[in-house]
Amino acid sequence: MSLKNDEFAKPKVREAVRYLIDYDGINKTVMPGYGFYHQRPIQAGMDATLPNPGYTLDVQKAKALLAEAGYPNGFETTLRVLSDQPFLNLATSVQSTLAQAGIRAKIISGTGNQVYGAMRDRKFDILVGRGGSGVDPHPHSSLHSVMYNPDNSDEAKLTNFQGWRTSFYDAQLNEMIDQALLEKDPARQKQRYAEIQDRYEALYPAIIPVSQMVDSVVQRKDVVDFVSHPSSTTRLYLVHKQR
Repeated sequence: MSLKNDEFAKPKVREAVRYLIDYDGINKTVMPGYGFYHQRPIQAGMDATLPNPGYTLDVQKAKALLAEAGYPNGFETTLRVLSDQPFLNLATSVQSTLAQAGIRAKIISGTGNQVYGAMRDRKFDILVGRGGSGVDPHPHSSLHSVMYNPDNSDEAKLTNFQGWRTSFYDAQLNEMIDQALLEKDPARQKQRYAEIQDRYEALYPAIIPVSQMVDSVVQRKDVVDFVSHPSSTTRLYLVHKQR
């Protein structure tokens, strides 16, 4: 969600949207082969990743939150999505559950430039897509990519930061991320990353993780030294066939 949008700038609206996603249904019917259930900003499998908070679809709770925010009848918005699977099915599911609480989202589909380009220009309302959580196997990579935002001004043009793209800014969170990276004690660093995740959830963030994407690779058994790279920069010069 873009916090430049008047509705999504309100924390209670963002909290309502958190309860207007069918996490279980999406992961059981849309994501098999593409991803798996995950609701945290740090990648699953890392020691610092907290257990999933267990958010579920709760339309009545969302309606109450929207009424508290001043939108008892919901509102109209737009939802951008890539013209590809599983994103189209994801967007259709989200559109349907948003509508149950009165948020009427018009789907705008397009290419990566049309969808993510609008996000980089901070000219969107809601977007369903694949968010980058960093490529380094360390919590800092995920946090730096998803929530870090050192300068929230339009002039900063910090398009590599998803926090900036969504206009999500919290100075304390930035400081906590910087401090955690420099922490030398492993146990204390793990605790710092837990505190960051707790604060992030309490702020009703702009980005709501639904599923952790996986890349499926099919290769013949005689292909040697192929290693799929998470940021689509797979090196092929060492790959060969052994027959």
